[in-house]
Amino acid sequence: MKTIYLKDKHMASGRITIADVAKAAGVSAGTVSRVLNRRDSEIKISEATQKAVIQAAERLGYQPNRFASALRTQQTGVIGAIVRDISDPFLSLMAREVQHAAHRRGVELLLGHAENEADTVQRQLGFMRNWFDGLLIIGDMPDNDALFTTLRASKTPFVAVACGTAANAPLVNIDEVVGTTRIMEYLYALGHRRVGFIGNTEHAATRERLSCFEQYVQQRQMVSRADYVQATEYTRKAAIASIQRLLTLPEPPTAILCTADLLALGALSGAMLMGWRVPETLSIISFDDIEEAVDVVPALTTLRQPVGAMAEEAVNLLLHLINHPNSDDANRQILVEPSLMIRRSCSPPIQ
Repeated sequence: MKTIYLKDKHMASGRITIADVAKAAGVSAGTVSRVLNRRDSEIKISEATQKAVIQAAERLGYQPNRFASALRTQQTGVIGAIVRDISDPFLSLMAREVQHAAHRRGVELLLGHAENEADTVQRQLGFMRNWFDGLLIIGDMPDNDALFTTLRASKTPFVAVACGTAANAPLVNIDEVVGTTRIMEYLYALGHRRVGFIGNTEHAATRERLSCFEQYVQQRQMVSRADYVQATEYTRKAAIASIQRLLTLPEPPTAILCTADLLALGALSGAMLMGWRVPETLSIISFDDIEEAVDVVPALTTLRQPVGAMAEEAVNLLLHLINHPNSDDANRQILVEPSLMIRRSCSPPIQ
């Protein structure tokens, strides 16, 4: 007959408690709680004791009771993120980096996919703001202003990520003016004076980039034409149609600025289908620097958004707002500097 030894009633039921960890580590339950919950105290805990507690917890398979902890601290240790469109390669990468950043800070993160639908955003918001400590809004949503007003009214800590810089909200974003200007200066230095623009102007960041683009064209006295600006849906198929309209103009642009790599990939396909060679007869440049930007031929010259740094800043800001609800940082805006990745999709125009 097989004999089973039970250490105590908690272990017998499979539920390991703080008391079990304390007994295994040879310390008090209060010490275990302080170590595992990363709580500061006037009495410092030695590194050896912290190591012993963590090893004991891992050995016993201790899992904290989030609900019991929430009753004590009024915090769940969980934050939520609503992503505008998880199929967007840039926002998907951002969501992944945000989760990594949250884990490094010892909190869990759960994602909601808005599918770019206002009703879906509201349903997810109604659940998340009641159960999670705070929210990240990744990618500008339909009617951002109403969304932020609702979050403020419910006193839910939140941070907008990659939603543009004009939002009346705590946010983390690249500096759109610096980024767009850097792209235009690069094209201008190559000799381009006829530059087309492809982007989804329903997105706040795209509207900021378009405004900076138009200002630069005027300041440099470049060719300015209304039909050089192609407002389009955020799909490769739509970008193909846009590039074909631009390249059939009597005086087509010699370079195309796409507001996202996804659109640039569509533009690249559309140009090649029409017999244009990139970069020999047409230059294409874009934003984001997703993984596919390096793999495509020719590799895209693009403005890199530092996703890892943005994610880290966003999580840090959100946790600060959660722990300091009356902070003056409720409207803090963190602008991260982008960098231009020069590859093979741009060259001087044919004279």
